[in-house]
Amino acid sequence: MEIRPARAADAEAVARIYNAGVRERTSTFDTRERDPEDYADSLRSERYPFLVAELDGRVAGWAAMSEYSRSREVYGGIAECSIYVDPELRERGVGSALLAELADEAARRGFYKLIGKLFTNNEPSLRLLERAGFRVVGTHLRHGTLDGEWRDVILLERSLA
Repeated sequence: MEIRPARAADAEAVARIYNAGVRERTSTFDTRERDPEDYADSLRSERYPFLVAELDGRVAGWAAMSEYSRSREVYGGIAECSIYVDPELRERGVGSALLAELADEAARRGFYKLIGKLFTNNEPSLRLLERAGFRVVGTHLRHGTLDGEWRDVILLERSLA
């Protein structure tokens, strides 16, 4: 497996993998599937890493960071992270490898904390983040609705110090 920065040519695979998550209804409040063009700015970000994992010559998953708070400079060293793995390639260490490299890259770029948010029923992702050193800091009750049902969201954090 190779972990590398995402390139523009990866946008189609990134969208395909994310859209599987949209259809599964276990990892995002989004209900609209994304087009490759939706990732153009994220793939070019110099501040927030966007990584892909290649396995057997194809993009198996991706990990990205995004801004935690636009309104407060004091939170500039914190980023929210997202990880998505192709459903056909799960349970092969792709998520763990992506998360480890993302944390290393975040620390190299001066970030001191990563935040993760998960639906309470997303147990595989909860196990992944806890194995990677994240700790649960609380639960946002009734954080949003998906398909007309309220969903709670677990908040996790990992210090990069």
